[in-house]
Amino acid sequence: MATELLHTYMQDHHAGAAAGVDLFRRVAADHEDPETRAVVSRIGDETEEDLRTQEELMTLAGTSPSMLKDLPARAAEKLGQLKPNRRFAERSPLSDLLELEALTIAVRGKELGFRALLDIGDPRLPRPTLEALVQRAVEHGEQLEKLRLRCTDALREN
Repeated sequence: MATELLHTYMQDHHAGAAAGVDLFRRVAADHEDPETRAVVSRIGDETEEDLRTQEELMTLAGTSPSMLKDLPARAAEKLGQLKPNRRFAERSPLSDLLELEALTIAVRGKELGFRALLDIGDPRLPRPTLEALVQRAVEHGEQLEKLRLRCTDALREN
């Protein structure tokens, strides 16, 4: 039972990570600020590396990604673009803020997932690898928070 739960947990986090990579790619392509684009693009590349490492960990744990979970998660990310924002031909000033918040949530979920794998102490999962993944997620969160704070001006009344 515990093994089945671990497999499900890892597959669920993989699905979220796959959707997160798509979100990073879209935000990096759409954002107008060159610095934000560069940071988000780099974090997206590193998140894709983390996804490959996660797949290696899944193999070590005797499981693999589930297309039945990955595809709907990726589709949900695409559908998230269709939110009404009172603007039809241009991006809303809130788009940058909301997208950076979504990326921050994704990175926090990644961090929590890797922390949970650390907590269980499964001997099949190398502790140094998990510690490095947690640390990178923390760093990504800090970098995204700096970018997010720059976007809160959209909420100020002029």
